[in-house]
Amino acid sequence: MPPAPQIDRWGAFCQLYVLTLAGVAVALSSRFWLFLDERFTLDADYIQATLRVADVGLRPEDPFRNIALVYRILGLTESPDLAAMLAVAVFGVATFTAIRWHEMTRLTPLGLGLITICYVLALLYIAQYSKEFVSLLLVVAVLLLPAGLWAELAIVVGMALYASTMRPYWGIVAVLYVAGRLLLPRLRGILVPLILVVVAYVGLQLVFNTMLGLPLSHARISVNELRADINISVGSLIVDFLPDAGGLQWLNAFLVFLSLVIPWPLLLGGSPTYLLIAVVLIVLWRLVYVGLRRVQTEHFMAPTGMPAAEAARAPFSERAPRIERSIALLLALVVVQAIFEPDYGSYVKHLTPALPLFIALLPLRGRDRWTFDSVAVPR
Repeated sequence: MPPAPQIDRWGAFCQLYVLTLAGVAVALSSRFWLFLDERFTLDADYIQATLRVADVGLRPEDPFRNIALVYRILGLTESPDLAAMLAVAVFGVATFTAIRWHEMTRLTPLGLGLITICYVLALLYIAQYSKEFVSLLLVVAVLLLPAGLWAELAIVVGMALYASTMRPYWGIVAVLYVAGRLLLPRLRGILVPLILVVVAYVGLQLVFNTMLGLPLSHARISVNELRADINISVGSLIVDFLPDAGGLQWLNAFLVFLSLVIPWPLLLGGSPTYLLIAVVLIVLWRLVYVGLRRVQTEHFMAPTGMPAAEAARAPFSERAPRIERSIALLLALVVVQAIFEPDYGSYVKHLTPALPLFIALLPLRGRDRWTFDSVAVPR
């Protein structure tokens, strides 16, 4: 009589924990927004007020009117509770797409902890009427669509529509995402990608200065000046490290980029909350670093039965869209956030819909190979 198969108790616990966490988060979201401080619900309150306007049509210059139209189409005009539950449920779909059910059995305690923190942030920032609901749908598409050119085009078109109706800077994100998909797996090390980030800021400075007649950090400066004028105090402002000199705008943007990835201003802020947020951000961006190095390594290794030279030229359909898309979009997003975000609270808020992309990069127990969607390459 063959021995009874052993049950992986830790793996079963991980699956049950994540499933329960998702259910509890959806249940809590229906009322969670009622207990939030006003600073967490300003956008939601404005969207709800816009929903009461009889004429809610699509207007490119009014993103709040446009997101209100989305909620009106979904039948959620008078249902903030259902809107919150839907957003967290979609966040759960993104999570279960980022890390598949069978992969959850190999989560580490670190992975479980990070997934828990991601759900807490989702309750804080997207369990309400929010423009982030649309970017969350884009994240689901990035994680769910199969490999192939048409899927990539659909993702970029979605970003372009989002940029044209709600968040203009997503137009820049779309361009950088395409560049990341094409270049990042084919580079070696971390130095060259950082050099390309600098090149991106130099190019953006030229566009902002010559075509728009604005400094590169104009959006951040304007928001913070407006807050100062109306006496709104924010404790985690993102400030320029260098004077707003014409030739150094790109360097200042790069320094802010580094401070978002390794948030030393929060580490030195003296607040336990800031310290916790800083540690979480550092851990999340380390996942991106490790994932990028693995993708680069595997790109220059031969899949089973495939010559190395041919493997290096493998099209997207033969690689892992979940992993590569996540890295490309996260890097594109943080590069753009470095020139637009006025404070770390806004940075974390706008990063929250993208948290499932970090979950896709979580380390798994007992990994002896890096598995792509259609090929497995020995490490």
